[in-house]
Amino acid sequence: MNRLKWIAAGIIIVLLLVMNLLIFDKKESTAIEAPRLETTLSKERDFSKKHEVIGIAFSKNTFDIYRNDSLGSIKEIMVNPGDTVSSGQTLVTYENNEIEKELRTLKREKEAADVRADHYSSQISEWESELSSFDDEKDSAEAKVSLQEQLSNAELQEELAENESSVLSGEISDLEDRLDALSVKSPADGVVSEVNGIQDQKPVLTIIGQGNFELKASVKQEMAGFVKTGDSVQIESPNQKKKLNGTVQTVLPSEEDQTFTLTVLVEDEAAWVEGQTAKIIVSEKLAEKAISVPKKAVLKDDGNKYVLIIVKDKLYKMKVETGIEQIGLVQIKKGLKKDQAVVLNPSPVFVSGQPVIKK
Repeated sequence: MNRLKWIAAGIIIVLLLVMNLLIFDKKESTAIEAPRLETTLSKERDFSKKHEVIGIAFSKNTFDIYRNDSLGSIKEIMVNPGDTVSSGQTLVTYENNEIEKELRTLKREKEAADVRADHYSSQISEWESELSSFDDEKDSAEAKVSLQEQLSNAELQEELAENESSVLSGEISDLEDRLDALSVKSPADGVVSEVNGIQDQKPVLTIIGQGNFELKASVKQEMAGFVKTGDSVQIESPNQKKKLNGTVQTVLPSEEDQTFTLTVLVEDEAAWVEGQTAKIIVSEKLAEKAISVPKKAVLKDDGNKYVLIIVKDKLYKMKVETGIEQIGLVQIKKGLKKDQAVVLNPSPVFVSGQPVIKK
């Protein structure tokens, strides 16, 4: 009897060891098939660069608003002589055919992505309906597996199409914001003294403002290319403990070759003496509300750039267009949306559709 007990105990021990080995092998196999990857989220941020120039203080209250061909062609002058205007009020609007053409293209691409998403959504409903009415006794198991595979593929394709549509929506919104920004705003409170319209060598309109002092500085052509009327700047003066706020009035060619005169209105109350100098700090807007990821999340392959995203615990390679690089971050101009998970330190050995696990 004791011998039978020992034999039974031995059999139980052997069975436990075999089950433990099977479980361990399964976990190890899963780890190989689905590696754990470190991810991060794409974020929205501004890319900018600061420039400093020295300006000289002058007392002046007149603001001439000139045509800015870099914005496009003038669409409408929004004010008339004698109108009272507020600082920041839109004075002139522009139109840009290139931006409008790109916007139409993106809207067509988004419409196509939405059509695909709707198509796969209909397929999902169809496969779910068939599976719900599936009779395990009458219908074959292979048919059920086929339906489940079709359903899974339709769900994946729907999510990819929705992701593309979402990315395109963000790009469309950015272009619409750029169209809205094609305008010149009043640099200060004041009264419109004259409107000349579109004439060579003459300002489009003139405003008599309420400001007391302005700063004039000589700037190079590179800075004149990105500074425009209505831009906000900061001012540092040796006589002031804190930085003051200023608004760009004009950027006009000077008599010297390849230089321009930058005129800035001092917005804050302060004690100024005509002729005193102050530092004008101009922020060059390289990209606003741009999607960005760490540089180490971008993969280069065959001359193209990619990021790896995770959809339903599977890895997918997304082609992206990059832009500005600053302090370890890179701008993603096309291919990603805000708060999308991307893989850090991606490897070219990974393939689309590969199962993965987020760390």
